[in-house]
Amino acid sequence: MTGSLNPFIWDRPLDDPSKIIGMDAFANQVALTLKGQTNVALFGPRDTGKTTFTNQLALELAKEHGDDAPPFDVIKINLQRVVSIPGFIGCVHDAMTAHPDRRLRRAAQRQIGALEKEIGFDIKVIKGTVRRAAHAPAQDAEMLHAQLIAMRGLSGHLVVIFDEFQRLRHCPGEPLSIIRSALMSSGANHVSLLFTGSIRNALQMMLESSDQPIFGEAADMQLPEIGRADFLEYLDFQFQATGKPADEGALNYLLNATHAHPRSTQQLAWECWTNTGPGEPVTLATVTHAHDRLVRTIERSEFAAVLNVLMNGEESEVNEVRALQLLADRGGDNVTSRPAAARYGFSSHSRVPTSLARLQRRGLVDQREGVWYVVDPLFNEWLRRASPLADPGAPEFGDGH
Repeated sequence: MTGSLNPFIWDRPLDDPSKIIGMDAFANQVALTLKGQTNVALFGPRDTGKTTFTNQLALELAKEHGDDAPPFDVIKINLQRVVSIPGFIGCVHDAMTAHPDRRLRRAAQRQIGALEKEIGFDIKVIKGTVRRAAHAPAQDAEMLHAQLIAMRGLSGHLVVIFDEFQRLRHCPGEPLSIIRSALMSSGANHVSLLFTGSIRNALQMMLESSDQPIFGEAADMQLPEIGRADFLEYLDFQFQATGKPADEGALNYLLNATHAHPRSTQQLAWECWTNTGPGEPVTLATVTHAHDRLVRTIERSEFAAVLNVLMNGEESEVNEVRALQLLADRGGDNVTSRPAAARYGFSSHSRVPTSLARLQRRGLVDQREGVWYVVDPLFNEWLRRASPLADPGAPEFGDGH
């Protein structure tokens, strides 16, 4: 029986184990590292599957890996919007009281209730649901510390995931010191921490600078790329299983166009599936048309908005646009070429690395094995198409690598 629902996910992390691909061995490695009481700092550029991976990791951590590696519970704290200690408190509260596991959720509600009784204050008030008198920063810090202490009591074997951990670098009130005191000291030997981040330099600064409270406290890992063969097999199966078999050329074009970038690949596959009738094949023409539609939507995206702000900013910000365009047009092998820098309007080729570093901090570009690239392949293609300086001889996406 073929499926009538689109098997691909447009723009959210995957939580169905059958749709998470190419990360089994890495999930096992990270799980065993965490169970061995070693904290892990995991880097992966934006939209490359970190949250999907943490969903898979939670499933792996729940497995029995031997007498010395029993199942571990997981609490995931999303720090993406945290700018203050009260905001941090709200995120921890949400992670505890809205946990998907009913057993942990009820235990968290009991812990929170006991904590509120002890401190004589409703933690929900911190989140701004009702008016409250201003607290001194020290009181907020004490409350966060007590909350994290309560959280570590939820399980005898616990992994706490701090997602987008680099956001805390702008949070006043020494949140790293609070984390260290509550979750990395005496009484927390049953707790391991996973710090994820999409801006490598910020994550490294927080964990590898000797003046930071959690200096040297985590093993550094990078989210691996999904193997092309694994992705090809996954796409082939999903199209075939839902009655819309894909041509080999279509599958290869799809992966070449997205550089196997997890989110973009899911989006393009979703678009192809939606525009193919029941029982009809997904062809090369299907994919090229769908890819063209997606690239054109960048015009109304957050990327275009950021680009517009940069273009109207200071010279250093305009240089970021120049660097983006240079990468999209010519690739990231030789970014400090004097002729190329001059062609794109840099006053000196030495300004290119500085601009790329600024873009990296924004999460728009990254480096792999010394080569710079625009993280989102659809944004890259949109930049290239709009550029008057793009190489007209650049090859089209084909069915090769």
